[in-house]
Amino acid sequence: MKSLQKSRTIFFRLLWVPFLLLFISCAPYLVQNNWSLLLDVDESVVEDSVYVRLIKPYKEQLDREMGEVIAVGRKELTKNIGESTLGNLVADMQWAYSESKLGHAVDISVINNGGLRNSLPEGDITVGNVFELSPFENFIFLLELTYDDVERLANYAVKGKNLGIAGLNVESKDGQLHLFTVGGRPVEKGRSYTLAVNDYLANGGDQMDFLVGLPRIVESEVLLREMLMDQIKEWAASGKLIDAEIEGRQKLY
Repeated sequence: MKSLQKSRTIFFRLLWVPFLLLFISCAPYLVQNNWSLLLDVDESVVEDSVYVRLIKPYKEQLDREMGEVIAVGRKELTKNIGESTLGNLVADMQWAYSESKLGHAVDISVINNGGLRNSLPEGDITVGNVFELSPFENFIFLLELTYDDVERLANYAVKGKNLGIAGLNVESKDGQLHLFTVGGRPVEKGRSYTLAVNDYLANGGDQMDFLVGLPRIVESEVLLREMLMDQIKEWAASGKLIDAEIEGRQKLY
């Protein structure tokens, strides 16, 4: 009896083999192909009225939201090599936000020029302006720095000339770091300093690999864009115009 059951089991297992082979043979066969076609998008491309009608209500809603005025700028704020009005503003706002909303005292705040993708206009500042300024999904981190770390950061600022900075003042001579202070005072050995920075830089972006291994006090889920929206609205609610000046934070010679 056992031998009969064993024979039936083997028979039914073998019966599945041709069906399995048939199923495999009918499966789609994927072939890698690197063929491509370049299509020019110019005045000759005609709008498809069906799709235009489809997206119209969504576009109108998005335009309304992006067009909301949230503050007024005293003048246009732009970025440039080294210290800039826009870099100072964003670094200051990141500093203030980190202290008030993340609950930690901050000594230094930096923002990379590459993360600022547009200027802030004179006059009405809209939600759309903030999205254009900060389109990336960058989060705010707080890191712990030693004397040597601060010196590396100061050297980086002098060499790269691509940071907006608050709290840290740097001065160079003939392209070399000459002087750096935090809060207007010499940096102390044996003391720790808190840096507010975005996660892109904290993870070594823009060749700031010296930040990667530093202790992380806070890894927030607050987007840089959300911080800017919050701070710009807060300034506007207090009756302040959005403005910043060149203050000599980075004297690069």
